[in-house]
Amino acid sequence: MKVGDFPGGSIAELMALADNTALAEIFDLAHKIDMTGKASFEVVLPSNVTEAVFVEEDAPIPSASGLFTGLAIEPPKKVALLAPITSELEYYSAPAASVVISQLLRIAVGNGLVNVMLGTAAATAAAPAGLLYNVPPLVAGASASEDIKALLAAISAAGISSRSAALIVASDLFAALQTQPWPLFKRKVIETPTLAPGTAIAIAADGFVVTGEGAPVVDTSKSATLHMSEIPAQISTPGTPATIAAPVVSMFQIDSFCLRCVARVNFVAAPGAVAWIQDATW
Repeated sequence: MKVGDFPGGSIAELMALADNTALAEIFDLAHKIDMTGKASFEVVLPSNVTEAVFVEEDAPIPSASGLFTGLAIEPPKKVALLAPITSELEYYSAPAASVVISQLLRIAVGNGLVNVMLGTAAATAAAPAGLLYNVPPLVAGASASEDIKALLAAISAAGISSRSAALIVASDLFAALQTQPWPLFKRKVIETPTLAPGTAIAIAADGFVVTGEGAPVVDTSKSATLHMSEIPAQISTPGTPATIAAPVVSMFQIDSFCLRCVARVNFVAAPGAVAWIQDATW
């Protein structure tokens, strides 16, 4: 980014923007797993475990039996974005351009991660499956209370306690919830502006696991060589003929530096721990 990329010329004052990503709130819902030094990890999910009963004095106590399955989670995967900045822009902007652009990168990476996490896409080599993958949406009802009841009932029907469930909703539904006359409504509600209007998701924390740092981290390099493209390629790829990415720029040679923002996260939900509705009209 150069001085001319900003209005007001070389002495433009850049506004600091507030972080509006829901990533931190969603991350806080989940059970955290430390994957340091581990290639894989499985969370034990019990099912059909024998129920306890009252036992008379001197009577035998029953032995428990049940089935157990593993909820596998892989090491953290990477969401990342780069932003090159010229030394002139850094020098002439107030506050320093790197401060504002670092915040913009954190927001972009956080929103990108939330979009994947709350999406319907299958897993790839780079990204985990969205929490809504293979989870069909429920039919929207006539009111907020009807839809919330259906979401919690779906989680309970899967054998997961809905007491730990939180709601993640699009901005239009969040505004509607704020106007409801429910003084005893204590459930956590997270607004996610990147969700499509009319989308409401319930996630049971008891079946939601994450690993990784959670927060996007920004670092800086003055000696990086970048392929200046939104669809980047390796700088060079051996072959006949070899493939060279273009345009490629040396930050050192053009007196610039590069900001890199990376979030390392992975996530998984137990079957039935997530339910959702689309096209709600509260």
